[in-house]
Amino acid sequence: MSWFVIAFLLAFALVYFVQRKRWRMVMEKDLSYHFEFSTDEVFAGEYLYLDQVVVNNGDRTVSFLKMETLLPEGLKVVLTAEEEKGRDETVQSVQSVFLLPPHGQVSRRWRIVAEKRGLYTAQTVQMHVISHDAIGMSTYSMRMQPEVSAKDHLTVLPVAAEWLTQMALSPSFAGERTTSKGLVQDPMSICGVREYEPFDPLNTVDWKQTARLGRMMVKKYEVQQNDSYHIVLNMQSVIIEKDFPNISTPAYVEDCISLCASLLDSAIRRNIPVRLMANTEPSELLGGGRVHDGALGCHIFASEQFTDKSSVIEAYRILAKLPMTLSLPTERLLEDIMANPHLYAQGGNIVFVTSFVDQRMVNFHRAMAEQGINVIFYIMTSYQNALTMPPEVEAYFRHSRWKGGVGYAS
Repeated sequence: MSWFVIAFLLAFALVYFVQRKRWRMVMEKDLSYHFEFSTDEVFAGEYLYLDQVVVNNGDRTVSFLKMETLLPEGLKVVLTAEEEKGRDETVQSVQSVFLLPPHGQVSRRWRIVAEKRGLYTAQTVQMHVISHDAIGMSTYSMRMQPEVSAKDHLTVLPVAAEWLTQMALSPSFAGERTTSKGLVQDPMSICGVREYEPFDPLNTVDWKQTARLGRMMVKKYEVQQNDSYHIVLNMQSVIIEKDFPNISTPAYVEDCISLCASLLDSAIRRNIPVRLMANTEPSELLGGGRVHDGALGCHIFASEQFTDKSSVIEAYRILAKLPMTLSLPTERLLEDIMANPHLYAQGGNIVFVTSFVDQRMVNFHRAMAEQGINVIFYIMTSYQNALTMPPEVEAYFRHSRWKGGVGYAS
């Protein structure tokens, strides 16, 4: 009797493993996966569709097929839109179960919201399937690899938010004396008024003319000086990055990138030539290259010069593709700027965007001033938690929406 039981168990185990191997081969051979985004480019906050199709190319019925889609950070599936509350119900992953007949297919279309700028591909959207045979003896799971498609990549562009209206000049610089308002508000004279357009800053509204004419009017400016300048983005998020080249607090740098979008948009739309530079690897980006071929400059990205309104979208695309990694720490970036000021200070002006400020930057400002170069800081923190700036340093701070965190006011 015991030999019979042993033989039965061995036979059962043999059948189980043979059937499992056979079902695995069926899954890998017969199932194919197709993936498409409904568009290849959107702005952050916009919606699109994700289409997925799984095809059974074999002659066997797949009686149980569980599909799970896991989206990368920055993309979410919209389940329901709560318009009255002004928000969507979103999730990072979705599951569904199907029966898949021979030579049949199942299709799913998901409404997606792009929450964060970046470059997304079919490889970043994970698709897992779990299946078993008709009697449930063999279960197999695998990650599906999509077939090549013309619509398998998505670029999410940053939005030029109204950061510039939320930046306040350092109290030590503002004082009561008359000073330049910096490059974002470069010297212009009022040459009249025009009707208000969406996204016009409220500080340009001419309230007297609005009251007189009975409709919203804004001041119309005439550029008197068309200087060019470079925007230098510091990709380091805190004073000390403990896991270089990784960035410890990406949210801080994302805010800086959004501010750069606003600065670039403001300059380009007023036909002021501008370039973007950042301490991230140039080899990972298109639309520019390295600042120079030196030991430090080869690790600093420099975009092409943007000169007119037609180049706005190209500026956004570069910002969308900025990798969240450091190529050089802040001190090395400042060192290279001081050693090669002619490469960084187009028109004698540098706009330095950073998530923190320290004494090194104050010393940097002083060294550049001695060379006749004007440096303006845009610091994505509140001045209450920052280093007290000397009165000669023009620095703009923000009132942070972040609660807690290094350098951010609560």
